[in-house]
Amino acid sequence: MKKLILLTFTVFAFTFSNKTNAQMLEGGSIGVGAQFNTLFYGISAKYNITDVHNAQFIVGGANYGYSSDYSSFTATGRYLYNFLFLDGINLKTYGFGQLGYWSVKFDYSGNKYSSVAFGVGGGGEYSFDGLEQLGLNAEVGYGTGGSFGYYSSYRKAFVGIGVHYYF
Repeated sequence: MKKLILLTFTVFAFTFSNKTNAQMLEGGSIGVGAQFNTLFYGISAKYNITDVHNAQFIVGGANYGYSSDYSSFTATGRYLYNFLFLDGINLKTYGFGQLGYWSVKFDYSGNKYSSVAFGVGGGGEYSFDGLEQLGLNAEVGYGTGGSFGYYSSYRKAFVGIGVHYYF
C-alpha cells in the first residue's frame, strides 16, 4: 500500500509540475527532501525567498560519536546565499550560515543535555536534464556548539550531501 501511495504521489508531482530547469533557483519555490552530513542528518525543507536568498530547516538526529546508548534530536535553520547559477550544467553554488538546537539523552544514565550549535559553509546543488525539479547537493563547512554536561564541546569540519524535490 505504501508503495502505491508513493508511486501515485510521484506520478502526480511529475505530471503537474511544469517549471523550467531553474526551478531550484526561482523565488517562491519550495524543496522537500533530506540532508545528511557528518554532524547531523534529517528531513529538510528549503524555501527560495528570491533567486539569491534561501532558507532551509532540517529536523532529525545528530552524529555525536558516542556509543549506541543515546538518542539525539536536532532542529537546524539555515540561511543560504546563491552565488552563481551555471545554466549550461544546471549547477547552483551557495554559501550558508546555520543555527540550531541540538540535544542528546544517554539511555544508561538518563541524563539529557542540550546545546545551541552554529556553523558556516558552502556547496553546490545540481539538477539533471529531464528531472529539473530534483536537486542533489554537496557541501563542506565548519560547525561548533556548546558542551553536553561533562562531555566536551564539538567543533569540527563537516561534509554533507542532500536531495530535494522542488515544487
